[in-house]
Amino acid sequence: MKTRLLPLCCLLWTCLLVGWAPGAEQRAAAAKPLFETRTLYAPGHFGNSYEVMGEYEMRRLLAEAVYWGFNRYADWFDMEDCSDPFRPGDALGQAMWRRKKTNFRSAQALGLKCDLVITPNHVYVNQCLPELAAVAKGRIFGQLICPSKPKARAIILKNYQNLFDDLAAAGIHLSAICPCPYDFGGCACAKCKPWILTYAQLVKEIHALAKRRHPGVEIRSIGWWWQPEEHRLYADWVNRAMPGQDKMLFLHIPYGRTTVGDVPLPNGCRRGAFVHIGYSGLNRSGDIYGHLGPVVAADRLQRTVAELKAKGVTGVMAYSEGVFDDVNKALLAGLSSGKFGTADEVLEAYSKRYFGADNESAPRWARWLKAWESPFAVDTKKSAAELAQLLQDAPPPTWQRRQWELKQDLFRLNEQIGPKGDWTPQRLAAADKFWQVHEQIQRGVWGLTLLRHGFGRRATGVPWQRSWEKYMAQ
Repeated sequence: MKTRLLPLCCLLWTCLLVGWAPGAEQRAAAAKPLFETRTLYAPGHFGNSYEVMGEYEMRRLLAEAVYWGFNRYADWFDMEDCSDPFRPGDALGQAMWRRKKTNFRSAQALGLKCDLVITPNHVYVNQCLPELAAVAKGRIFGQLICPSKPKARAIILKNYQNLFDDLAAAGIHLSAICPCPYDFGGCACAKCKPWILTYAQLVKEIHALAKRRHPGVEIRSIGWWWQPEEHRLYADWVNRAMPGQDKMLFLHIPYGRTTVGDVPLPNGCRRGAFVHIGYSGLNRSGDIYGHLGPVVAADRLQRTVAELKAKGVTGVMAYSEGVFDDVNKALLAGLSSGKFGTADEVLEAYSKRYFGADNESAPRWARWLKAWESPFAVDTKKSAAELAQLLQDAPPPTWQRRQWELKQDLFRLNEQIGPKGDWTPQRLAAADKFWQVHEQIQRGVWGLTLLRHGFGRRATGVPWQRSWEKYMAQ
């Protein structure tokens, strides 16, 4: 025993003498995941990054997701504006569905398990016949038909049978369907009340279809916008009608919070969390969905991971709407996988991988990035000076770094414009430059095209925008 311990003691003593300690990269090799399930949910729709990226772009993004610690990939076939792709003549729906199959194949080849998010009664635009329409109210909106009407229910089930069959024919195996009752989804008619139970029965029928072509496919539900009473009703119903079938429920974390609520779960259902990585700090201040450039939420996500672990959460689903949240992808996956112990470690590793940082500059990059968690509190003059120092002797910019350089310009110009005032020539010129930088981020860096729904320029939300639009419309 003594002869075995002596070399180890000598090694430890040597480490102390030279000041060596295992760093983040060394610890990552022997990481113990905090959460077993680490899903990147990247729905391609509304003109976002995932809708417009090419096959090899998406493959590179997914490879980086694996590097940081994700182990599952999920997508949603948002049927808005699409006709049924399984009928002749709908070029948009067919192109979007082909792209999703390509992305699933890439994910599967990289070792990621593939999950399909479903919003059951959200259907193709040509199926929204007036006599089949759902009743919209409150949280309920979208291209919806009422599943309590037999013809509408048959359409819904046929839609999912087509998707499941086509994925299987393409060699793609679904590990789970991830049903979500809202956004888009729901029906407020008398027959569908309470909606959560009508939805649950529909999920059971859709799951039965999925199992025919995807053996072992699980249900892993998404709790986005659920109310506490809906959790109780759903848990009781599942325990009676499909015991043990819902394997995980990714609970909703409202904006400005960092953990999930205490709600009942079906028997055997593990607690998950649906983590929104598309906005910055707890006070998001409009810095969401890339409207004001890339986002970072270092403190928020570090706190979220710690609190979810303390709550007994075993899986996280990162809700992502584009490459603007690339830093947050690294933060959530890096912390959740156990590869990194702190957000600072992730940011330092990120700056080395994508910004050309070295051991001396990486901590400075991490501090610079973290300040943008509260973007409207950033001292842009000080931040610009720090950025200029960091860029001295730096290699040519990657897109990951360039987006942050442009965010700095965007907020500098926003300060020049100011929240209020007359539209003088100087103020108008600054606004024009602001929109040029905004366009350079979206087109030149992210390669976006025609953004739709809440992602377009009208939703940017800077405090002077409405006044500017009114002046320009004169």
